[in-house]
Amino acid sequence: MLATGDGPDGDVVATTSRLLLRGGSVAWTSVETASWDGEAEVLVVTEVPDARGRRTRHRVALSSPRRLVDVVREQVTQSVVISRHITVDGRRGVRVTGRRTPSDELAWTVQVDSGIDLADPATKARVDAAVALVRNEVE
Repeated sequence: MLATGDGPDGDVVATTSRLLLRGGSVAWTSVETASWDGEAEVLVVTEVPDARGRRTRHRVALSSPRRLVDVVREQVTQSVVISRHITVDGRRGVRVTGRRTPSDELAWTVQVDSGIDLADPATKARVDAAVALVRNEVE
């Protein structure tokens, strides 16, 4: 356990591998963003999009975050090894991110900008080349 924070619904715990929330957990490699709204006293954790592009967002009220907010920020930042946006069609492109897992492997996510047509073979080839380019930087 690295840090805890308590709120009206119980404790939230940050470990070396994940954030334990009420009713579940999120691995650091699955966290896209995390932010603290001090005025509302809410921790907002957004997961990387799933295969269909849907993002799960967790809003956790914390009356006493203690060090939890700082530790969440550190763990999310520390997990990202590389993150690059590569254009493939005008300004649109893909964001390729590699995150280090607790077992020291890289977990890759690819976010495709709105308007990119992966059904088009030429566009798909440019996207695949962009992903390979970023992965080759660290693998």
